[in-house]
This record gives sequence, C-alpha cells and structure tokens, in this order.
Amino acid sequence: MPSYLADYHTHTHLSGDSKSQLLENLNAACQAGIPELCMTEHWNLLNQRGERLPTHYDFDAVLNQWAALKDDWAHRVEVRVGIELGNSTVDTAAVQACLNFPELDFVIGSLHSVSLDLGGIGIFTYAKSCTDPQRANAVLEDYIRQMEELVEVGTFDVLGHIIYPLRYFSPDFHLTLDPWQDRLDEILRRVIHSGKGIELNTTQGTTVRQWLPLLTRYRELGGEILTLGSDAHRPQFIGAGFQEAAQMLQHLGYRYVCTYRQRKPQFHSIR
Repeated sequence: MPSYLADYHTHTHLSGDSKSQLLENLNAACQAGIPELCMTEHWNLLNQRGERLPTHYDFDAVLNQWAALKDDWAHRVEVRVGIELGNSTVDTAAVQACLNFPELDFVIGSLHSVSLDLGGIGIFTYAKSCTDPQRANAVLEDYIRQMEELVEVGTFDVLGHIIYPLRYFSPDFHLTLDPWQDRLDEILRRVIHSGKGIELNTTQGTTVRQWLPLLTRYRELGGEILTLGSDAHRPQFIGAGFQEAAQMLQHLGYRYVCTYRQRKPQFHSIR
C-alpha cells in the first residue's frame, strides 16, 4: 500500500461545526499513520439560513493555533494552511483578493448552499426538509449550475466533495448525478485543462464506494490531480477510509495522490 496518504480536508473548532483542537487532530494523524494534514477550516459566504457571511477571511487564528504547536510537531506531522471556501461565486472579486495570502497552500472550492436564486439556504437544511424527489432534483440542477459557475471563475485548487448533496437526501429518492453526466464531463474537462483537480472526500470513511462512477470518468478524461480528504470534524476520523480509497484509486489506474505547497500540486506515487 502507498506510504504517503495525506489528509487534505480537516476541521477544528475554528470551523464552527467542530469542537476538535488541532492538537487532537495531530495526535490522531500520528496514530493513523497520516504523515501530513492540511487545515481546511470553513469559510462560507452563506449560512444555513441563506444569510450572507463575511467575504474576507482572517487567517490569523489558523496560523496562531499551528504556531503554538509547531516546535513540538514540525518533524512529526507535516501541516499545511488551507481553506474550504463555500459558495465563493457570491462575491468572486472579494474572495480572489483575500486568497492572495502568502502562507496559503491550498483551497478547496465547495458548494454548501443552494444558489441565491433558490434562497441561498444550506443544502443540508434543504435536503433534510425535502419530501419530494422533484424538489430534490431541482436542487441537483441548481448545484450543477453553480459548479459550472465555480469552474468558470476558478477560485479553488480542487473541487470539493462533488457528490455532496447525495449525502443528505433521503435514500428512498434513489438520486444520482447520472442525469447531468454530460455537464459533469464538461466540468471535469475544464478542471483538467485549467491545471486544477478534485478531491476524493471519504465523508469520515462512509462514502468511498459512492465515488466510483465519478472517479472512473475523471480518470477516463485524463484527470490526475486528486487529493484525499476525510472531512473530519472529530479527531477519530482523520484519515478515515483512506486505505480503501487508495485501493480503489489503484484499481482505476490512478498513479498519484496530491498534496499542495503554495497552491501548487505535489505528486505522490500510489503504485
């Protein structure tokens, strides 16, 4: 098995929906044999109610929590500064200016909310209250359209958890992204041609197999830039599902997983 599986989607209490401390995540990474993690705290431009949030992110708290631990941990776990940026197309210009930050290594581009046209509320909130598969499909259509806009403006290094809405809708709806395959193909082509990538987000180890169709197509289209992320909001999920994910990637013909330095991908062989 590959020896360098870095976790590039992790959260602490700075994200607001986690109570983890960075020290706990570092200890968990050591125990799981994860040599590198990226701090990707939430920076959402919309909250679950559809209200606008600040279009500027202060990285000081992120840097300070690492600075307090760096002397003891610098040679034990490689730590990188990232951000998970949600719904950046709400104000692309402001976001672009804030991302011009020298210490920033990595940006995940995520979509956590429906578009402002649909009220901007969180997809999690919308999905949990949705009892109609037709309404659910309308959200997926909106999600694909937002992803097309996000790829156009390019405020990311990798597209985050592309299958995200499928986490939350009722399994009784039997939803997939298949009806949008042609548009997804074009999204993936544009990602590849722009030198960006996607992430395999294991959802704390629970969704690895759900990625098979998308990862198959990404590879067929020539995609190679790919990060692994647990989306851990608690330390016990750091690196969750990574061995299964690596096996699947090898089976699909992937040669590398990536880490980032100053927004540039670094390739690590998985063969």
